[in-house]
Amino acid sequence: MKYVLITLSAVLILASCKKDPDETAAFDKASLLENVASAIIVPELNGFNDHLNTLKTTFENFENDMTQANLDLVRNNWKEAYSSWQSVKIYDFGPIMNNGLKAATGIFPSDTTQIQNNISSGSYTLASASNTDAIGLSALDYLLYQSDALDKLINTPNYANYVSDLIDKMVNDVSAVKSEWNGYKSTFVASTGTETTSAFSLLVNEFNKDYEIAKNAKLGIPLGKQSLGIQLPDYIEARYSGYSLDLLRSSIVSHQGLYNGDRNASSGSGVGFYEYLIHLDRKELADAINTRFNQIISKIDSFQNSLEEEMVTNASELDNLYTLLHGQVINLKTDMTSAFGVLITYQDNDGD
Repeated sequence: MKYVLITLSAVLILASCKKDPDETAAFDKASLLENVASAIIVPELNGFNDHLNTLKTTFENFENDMTQANLDLVRNNWKEAYSSWQSVKIYDFGPIMNNGLKAATGIFPSDTTQIQNNISSGSYTLASASNTDAIGLSALDYLLYQSDALDKLINTPNYANYVSDLIDKMVNDVSAVKSEWNGYKSTFVASTGTETTSAFSLLVNEFNKDYEIAKNAKLGIPLGKQSLGIQLPDYIEARYSGYSLDLLRSSIVSHQGLYNGDRNASSGSGVGFYEYLIHLDRKELADAINTRFNQIISKIDSFQNSLEEEMVTNASELDNLYTLLHGQVINLKTDMTSAFGVLITYQDNDGD
């Protein structure tokens, strides 16, 4: 009888330690979406918009005084805009998706032949499908960082005009998205379900999808992970400026910021995915994800040269970085998403 009573008491104690399903279901996803919209997405859109306008002004100043010093200012502002873009591209739904901003801004590598044809003809429609790979930030990487870029900008009017037109297009595109987000925000915050069309599901899916794009396109493909180990330097993002690893770092920092509900945080300080996992009694997973993010960022910081140079001299350490990135996919795409009850709706072909 004593054994039965002890066993029954143990069961009752264990049961009392588990959260009631109703309590777990009561997590306020609207507050998460409100925080993500107000404290992350809208400020990041505003910041990117500001960086592009600064780039536009700086290039206009350069056109009035075409010196190397002024070109360097343009390049620096381009870098700041490109880094800022890493915090915007995650949210490819709503106005960003409807306006095709991700394709119009962040496609890489660029089609340099198409760019040269456009410059030679002086006649082009930048919004046409044929120019998808000849616009955006990557196209500016090619145009601003050629060894003879200053000479071409000074002596080839069509060259400078094309740079100006690319910047103007991005300024206009982002301004339209920024304006539409003001009206979309309330719809986003109210859509808290887990069905595939809900804002919460879209947020979780795009977070995972963009992370995998960072892993694959920014590192895996150039490193040869999808080409039997044969490196593909032509696929390096921002190859001409050598800014590739910086952009990868900015992208991962932005993912961690969204995860923690605070775009400037490396630990759970806002209402984000981390806090939701804590609510679901998944603290071990929640902390493991932050630990892995920190390991990835630390590893990126250990490289001293451009990605292309590191591919030649330090490929084994880049492999280790890729392994760290790859390991996070299980945490995010499988474990976290399952805990949230969200279905992954996109497809990839690298087997995770």
